[in-house]
Amino acid sequence: MKKRKMVAWMLTGAVLFSTTLAAPGIAPAAQAKTVQAQISAQKVKVGGRITIKAKTKDVSYESSNSVIASVDAKGVVTGKKKGKVKISVLRKGFKTKKYTIAVEKRKRKPASLPVTFSEVSIDNEVVNFDMRTPTGELTGGEQHISYVTNHAKKGKIKRIVYYYKITKRVPVFPSPTKQPPENTSESPSPISPGAVTAEGATAEPAATESPDSSKNTVTYKNKTFEITVTAKNLGPGKRVRAERTGEGAENIRPFDSDLTKIKLYTGKALYVYDAVKGTYTLKWGTKDTKAPVIKGLIKNSSSTGDGDIYRVYYSDMKSRYNFSQFVTAEDDRDGVVKVKADTSKINWKKSGVYKLWLTATDRGGNTAKTWARVQVYVPGSAESAADQILKSITGSSWSDEKKARAIYSYIRGHCSYVQHSSHTQWRDSALKGLRYHSGDCYTYYAMSRLLLTRAGIPNVMIKRYPTPGGQRHFWNLTYVRGGWYHYDTTPRQRNADFCLWTDAQLWNYSSGYTFQFNRSAYPARATKRI
Repeated sequence: MKKRKMVAWMLTGAVLFSTTLAAPGIAPAAQAKTVQAQISAQKVKVGGRITIKAKTKDVSYESSNSVIASVDAKGVVTGKKKGKVKISVLRKGFKTKKYTIAVEKRKRKPASLPVTFSEVSIDNEVVNFDMRTPTGELTGGEQHISYVTNHAKKGKIKRIVYYYKITKRVPVFPSPTKQPPENTSESPSPISPGAVTAEGATAEPAATESPDSSKNTVTYKNKTFEITVTAKNLGPGKRVRAERTGEGAENIRPFDSDLTKIKLYTGKALYVYDAVKGTYTLKWGTKDTKAPVIKGLIKNSSSTGDGDIYRVYYSDMKSRYNFSQFVTAEDDRDGVVKVKADTSKINWKKSGVYKLWLTATDRGGNTAKTWARVQVYVPGSAESAADQILKSITGSSWSDEKKARAIYSYIRGHCSYVQHSSHTQWRDSALKGLRYHSGDCYTYYAMSRLLLTRAGIPNVMIKRYPTPGGQRHFWNLTYVRGGWYHYDTTPRQRNADFCLWTDAQLWNYSSGYTFQFNRSAYPARATKRI
């Protein structure tokens, strides 16, 4: 009992002690201030740079993953690999300031641009040496040497120049104060410096002294110097010593100064990075006469090998479509170029197959033009039925993947399999399947296609090939997350879920027997499971 009373007394005392500390009238411990800083942007391309400007003095910088983005002693962040990284601004006694940086993939470089900034790096080495002072004493010294590396596999750098600025304190010596002569008749007439006297000699200005010698003290001011680091003739994979110019450049590390600009001369191009504005400019030494190249699902490739058209548009939804989808344009100088679609030749009041015209123009004014087949439908009873179902099972803000999975669950849960149905027209088969809640694999494909297409999700028919014993099978190839995935709502005895599967998943299910198809008749399928 005594022991228990003693413990209770100690606990009570601890509570009273803690309460006393928190009592009014006693100031709490001062909270540490947070490091003050500003960042120019929180997104950067691979090879690009952004800057963190610290208002708090004597800070350091740290990257949570230098493989994705690095940061130097001046707060310059360089993107290296796609991903996200945290950059910390630290100072002892202060709360750390953290920024989340998203590193984005840079657009593909122009084919005729051999090297880009993301393929070049600069590093610094310090060389120590012995030297003697004017009095003969032996002392140590150091020299800073810069090296530039070309990481490109093929391109050659003719010349690359890094421009830095550094601010140093320099002495300012006061000018002597000049005293005017007294204006008396005995005083000699003033002689201008450089004037010729009667004896023919050039007059020298007389030295004067300030009446107040205390004002002749030396003062200091900040002065900005420019340093350049230049490397020439760097072949693929080569590393060379760079030439440094500027006052005191041999003893100043460029990484302790501010980068202002980089000029990269490669091939027929001058590529300039303005580090102050964070902008890139590209200039060419010859006229651009080559048009961009448009690639993708165009011309005969705008439909599958079975003749099914990839682009299916409804006339009442034309404002929602991205008509340049499935097409890219690349220029030998400008890289990726925007593709524009012309729908003026489409009659939106009549169902049918039309040509969609696509153009791409580069900065030099060169234009490429091509076409793609599109299927246009004027909505009917099938679309009305589909809209009612979609309204009840999907949300307008949902992603295509989420909508596709909801459609899959609905068809699987509301329809039963029967052996025979009509295979004439997919819209008619889809309407019958939704009305009577039954059908074979073609009906399941058709219902999926109607609901997916009305939901704005591209999809086409894919069918078994070859057909062992004449046993046919149909399912959908559906486009979500930037890739084509298999989508089969037909039920199976093993109750497998074939919603957005890859080729490998289908093969693992039946060793390719059920899902054999002509692989060359369709676009490349996604390989990543979702």
